[in-house]
Amino acid sequence: MPPANRPKRPGFSERVVIQMKIEHFSMGPIAANCYVLLDEASGEAAVIDPGACEQPLIDYLHSGAVKKVRYILLTHGHYDHLMGVADVKAVTGAPVYIHPGDATCLTDESESLADTHLPGQQNYVTPDEFLEEGMELPLGELTIRVLHTPGHSRGGVCFVVGDVIFSGDTLFRHTCGRTDLPGGDYATLMHSLERLTELSGDYQVYPGHNRATTLAHERTHNRYLRKKNLDQSLFDF
Repeated sequence: MPPANRPKRPGFSERVVIQMKIEHFSMGPIAANCYVLLDEASGEAAVIDPGACEQPLIDYLHSGAVKKVRYILLTHGHYDHLMGVADVKAVTGAPVYIHPGDATCLTDESESLADTHLPGQQNYVTPDEFLEEGMELPLGELTIRVLHTPGHSRGGVCFVVGDVIFSGDTLFRHTCGRTDLPGGDYATLMHSLERLTELSGDYQVYPGHNRATTLAHERTHNRYLRKKNLDQSLFDF
């Protein structure tokens, strides 16, 4: 993905022109989306949701563009988003951040659901830091703001950077995350989606699965954001 000029939103309002690059990798047991967020000025990067640690990701992290991986950030604790965390940490030395609501997923395959899908294959790792609502993480000239968006899981979060949202399994193109897994709750997810719709302006949305979208598009076309025809059986992932 080519570099893009992105506005920084310290309070979701003030705009400052910055440059960031977002590299996308589809990896892991069900090809979940992993992203590398790069501040081009400093070369600092954050790896978001490494569902695996495959060679294309390793090659990119060792490329000249990435000077330092400052964070490994998890939108939630399900196996398809974290099976590569231990290996990425070993390769980069970067600290692992997760919301405390999902922290046990990193050390218990029954919590991450890996025991059902990939029993015995999860490499455990202890979280270094806990994500909290409203936390701001500096990344070069960028600021990563944490929104706690539970519902798909207890510790689900979205990361907001300028006019970009990394939505994990909270919001997808035309749909949203399922709520029938342990820690899921339908009413809670609807509240989290409402919080996203109330953000001012438009955002590029990079979800945990499938293709990217925009918040403006989802406000119009996503029935879960419009609160119409809310059939929980249609939820994804």
